Amino acid sequence: MKKNKSETRQPSIKAKVEKPAVKYLKWYLLACVFLLTLIVYYPSLKNEWTNWDDRGYVLDNELTKNLSATTFTQFFTTTQVMGNYHPLPMLSLAVDWKLYGEDAKGYHRTALFFHLLNTALVFFFIFLFMQSAWMATIVAALFAIHPAHTESVAWISERKDLMYLCFYMMSLIAYLFYSKSKSAVSYSLCLLAFILSLLSKGQAVTLPVVLLGIDFLQKRKWNWKMLIEKIPFFVLSIAFGLLAVKAQSLSKSIADIPYYTFPEKMLFAAYSLFSYFYKAIYASPLSAFYPYPLKGAGYDWLIWCSPILLLIIAAITVFYFRKNRTILFGLGFFLVNVALILQVLPVGAAIMADRYTYLAYLGLFFLMAYFVDWILKNKSIKIIYKQLVSVFMIAIIAVQCSQAMDRIAVWKNTESLWLDTIEKYSYVPTAHNNLGSFYQKNNRLDEALVQFNEAIRLQKNYPEALINRSDIFRVQGKIREAIDDCSNAIKFNPEYPGAFMNRGIAYSIGGKYDSAFHDFKMVLKTEPNNANAYGNLGNLLDMKGKIDSAIRAYSKAIEINPAYFDCYGNRARSYLKLNKYNEALADANSAIQYSPTAGNLYALRADVYFNLNQFENALNDALKAQQLGFNVNEQYIDMLKQKIGR
Repeated sequence: MKKNKSETRQPSIKAKVEKPAVKYLKWYLLACVFLLTLIVYYPSLKNEWTNWDDRGYVLDNELTKNLSATTFTQFFTTTQVMGNYHPLPMLSLAVDWKLYGEDAKGYHRTALFFHLLNTALVFFFIFLFMQSAWMATIVAALFAIHPAHTESVAWISERKDLMYLCFYMMSLIAYLFYSKSKSAVSYSLCLLAFILSLLSKGQAVTLPVVLLGIDFLQKRKWNWKMLIEKIPFFVLSIAFGLLAVKAQSLSKSIADIPYYTFPEKMLFAAYSLFSYFYKAIYASPLSAFYPYPLKGAGYDWLIWCSPILLLIIAAITVFYFRKNRTILFGLGFFLVNVALILQVLPVGAAIMADRYTYLAYLGLFFLMAYFVDWILKNKSIKIIYKQLVSVFMIAIIAVQCSQAMDRIAVWKNTESLWLDTIEKYSYVPTAHNNLGSFYQKNNRLDEALVQFNEAIRLQKNYPEALINRSDIFRVQGKIREAIDDCSNAIKFNPEYPGAFMNRGIAYSIGGKYDSAFHDFKMVLKTEPNNANAYGNLGNLLDMKGKIDSAIRAYSKAIEINPAYFDCYGNRARSYLKLNKYNEALADANSAIQYSPTAGNLYALRADVYFNLNQFENALNDALKAQQLGFNVNEQYIDMLKQKIGR
């Protein structure tokens, strides 16, 4: 008897009676994917911090470092952090700070946990959706080990990618159950998971369209009821989409790229889209930063050909696969999730980014798994071709494993990250500046200066590089050059507090106290809670002999940042000048509590103890300071020994 076409198997989550031999197959396959993922990502557990947003998100972020019952709501009311509204990832990083502090390994363990969880969710979504353990395995494996995804996992700052996809997949799985059962519980869980995904990253706004895609593939009847149930999802998408745009605007991340015409920008969007396509199979080259092509240098052939290649892909889809709902779903999933990040509305200075594929590539992996599954199950295809397809799929996974491990090594630390970027795109000023900052922090000043000079050569109006170079000039005693760099930075960005801060310090060293005072005030005008500005203002007032005013400035700095140990030490010195020895002792104790290995602080407390006639304590601190490498006058130590009769 001939079967009706309507009886053709469709994606379903309806339970099937499984044979004992295959009952646990999906668990074995998922375990194999987990093992492969752990092998690939194990080296990431030894990776360090980078200076690519990690300081802004964690190391220098007072919100992240001060999680408590009273600050909990601030994670949700803070409009933007680093240009994004993502309270849940910030909370997650704050919990990690409580557990691990500055130990990067703990953060990488959390990231790997989320990636494994996401891999499991991807597996079960495909398994429930397509009723194929092998399709689920292929998609989950490609998702888990794709080299482009290493950026989302090995980069501490990308916790938002891991978390938004986690809740996104939970929402999709809940919707699969709802689409069959119409359960209010499943619908509520779907909506709740969607909200949590939006609170993790604004990119989750695409979910309502994907839900419609699931309806399309399941041949669900389109009616008003089906559309009405999507209204809450679309309302949330619009609201959080506007919130994401506002956050980007507040951080000035959204900005026009003035060097290119509109047709050029559309050309670059086509190039980005095609690059995402081909890198799904062969992910090379990958970079932490993909710059726009140099204006006037002549564009690469692939940039010019990308629109044509995309039209060919579109034509093949329309002529050969327009009636295949599975292919249209996979392609649509990819396009919907990649459309928002094609830089039609430029965000930042990069033309594309690996992290943007963390969700979008599921659509292309779905297509790859579907084709492999179709070929292997098609009885009309010769066995040799099936074997070739299997070998090709295994080869792709093997190559991507190798590429992923190489990328994880690139994310090892700041130096390896930016050296890799410069090797591929030597004309990226950000890469040179960030590499120079790494060298500067590690006291490799000559190497740092080379990188800052190159960054400024590539982009003369680069305030951050000018400020960083001014730091080196100041250390080298080139005060005039340091001031000039800061003044140029202010010319390019008149509201840049870092430029005023650095110039104020340089003016102070150069004895131009009035100019320094003006610059520190300018910092506080822009950032009224800048503890460093109050600390520097206190130093300046102390040098001018205004001790009481200096103490007030130090106190304000400590009020803003209770862990500002330099201010405790400086306020202690000011109290010493006023003969307020008990207050000086309290501050010296606090400074040492926050920085127990600073020899200069023990020397300071020794002076306080001396003025309090506590000579034994003074001697102990003087010897401790000497032990920690601080230069203590031997005559001072001998005098203290005489005082206590040694």
